[in-house]
Amino acid sequence: MKRTVFAAALMLCAPLVGANTFAFAAEAPPTDQFVQKVAISDRFEIETGQLAAKQAEGGNVKSFGQRMVDDHTKTTNQLSELVKQNDINAKLPNALDEQHQATLDKLKNLEGKDFDRTYVSEQVKAHEKAVDLFQAYSDSGENDKLKQWAQNTLLTLKEHLKEAQALSAAVGQTPVVAQDSHTGSDERAKTTDETTSDKDAKKAADTPPSKIKYVTRQAPTDWSAEALIGRTVENTKGENLGDINNVVLNEKGDVVAVTIGVGGFLGLGEKDVGVPFDALEFRTEKTIAEQSADTKPKESKEERAEEAREARAARYDTEHANIQVILDATREQLESAPAFVWLDQQTLNEKKSEQVPQ
Repeated sequence: MKRTVFAAALMLCAPLVGANTFAFAAEAPPTDQFVQKVAISDRFEIETGQLAAKQAEGGNVKSFGQRMVDDHTKTTNQLSELVKQNDINAKLPNALDEQHQATLDKLKNLEGKDFDRTYVSEQVKAHEKAVDLFQAYSDSGENDKLKQWAQNTLLTLKEHLKEAQALSAAVGQTPVVAQDSHTGSDERAKTTDETTSDKDAKKAADTPPSKIKYVTRQAPTDWSAEALIGRTVENTKGENLGDINNVVLNEKGDVVAVTIGVGGFLGLGEKDVGVPFDALEFRTEKTIAEQSADTKPKESKEERAEEAREARAARYDTEHANIQVILDATREQLESAPAFVWLDQQTLNEKKSEQVPQ
């Protein structure tokens, strides 16, 4: 029996390859140069983001700056691990280059709206370059592990770019021109410092800081409980082991386990088997595209991959349409596993045992 879980989002570490939104045709740099460029870019985003979180006037710019710190700290750590684990011959720089340092120094000397406009403008330019760089390497880079990571990271960078472009339009907008209804003449509307972003900033300044670090958006690697429940779990041979019926969380918010409906027919006689969450593996699905290659030889690899995503999206959430949930077990092993017992059933069993005559 499926139960409803009320959860906004579950932070599940699953590699996700997003569909490209922008198209760039650029030659991939050598791996050592790619690593150096990314490391410097990340450091620049972190240091300017820290500056924006403290120095920006608009609350939306402050929030964006903090997101840059969080997201690029994450990619910095990922890149460092990839270089280390795969013996990539590339040195990670420990300081900004001259160009990025000059931009950082310029921002340090700005205040108020001047800071916001300049910071956001630099963010648009920086993320245009980053998207171009990651797109090029994911298409034709030398190292397969880095290519996959670049592809996985690309979607987030494109989201950063879109948000920076939206912020650029917001902080750079000009006063509204209104027409006098009596004279028919155009008169510039009266403007004050009380813009929407200003009001937000003042409200934030007057409000005592919260200890809660709010989550403001879903990342590509985040799943909602609604999207996870109902997913089919397969083994490494592609056999259907059952569907995820529920997600078990502890009081700290950690995902403890998922319950998989095993056995039975059309839901009758099915039992829940509790599987530790870390036993699951999330893989990018390639099999449908590969299997359709023989039947549709005229289609490109990209077209077959798109068909695979659409086929999975018809059953699951669009954002994770190309992800398989894998468990290293056989159907027989799950069918012979002990059933998962929920608290209400435990209580019912206890009451029944108390009623049995001694």
